[in-house]
Amino acid sequence: MLPSFKEKFTKVSASPTPAFPSRTSVLLPFVSIRLFNKDDQEKYIDLKAMLDSGAGLNIFPGEFGRGIGLSVINDRTEQIKGIGGQAFEGYVHDVILGVGGWKFNTYACFTFSEIACPVLGRDGFFNLFQIKIDYLKNDMDFKAKAEPIKT
Repeated sequence: MLPSFKEKFTKVSASPTPAFPSRTSVLLPFVSIRLFNKDDQEKYIDLKAMLDSGAGLNIFPGEFGRGIGLSVINDRTEQIKGIGGQAFEGYVHDVILGVGGWKFNTYACFTFSEIACPVLGRDGFFNLFQIKIDYLKNDMDFKAKAEPIKT
């Protein structure tokens, strides 16, 4: 049986706006992960990353890559465009993603451009899991599509 796990949305403070004058918080789809250096699993960082089906791949700040011992700048470059259309450069690395108590081989793009938060995208996360989101119940259910790696 393939592994599965659940997460709850994260409640984040938000300022009221003219469109939503009574808003004080929002629920966002953050997932608790552990990002490992594939070549040295003693080097890792624990963080929360936002699910983003609009992101083509996993994107993390370059400092996170350095934090797990990667020489971030490499020849595997990727031009990334956000919703605002502005492009920025990232560097793709093979990593291990720890989530729900299991580890999966994947890859991540690290950038030194400013990003709002780490994101889990289509290639590198969504392709690894069947994801069911029930916003009204504050539930996110994840079922792996493949066996996790043996450690």
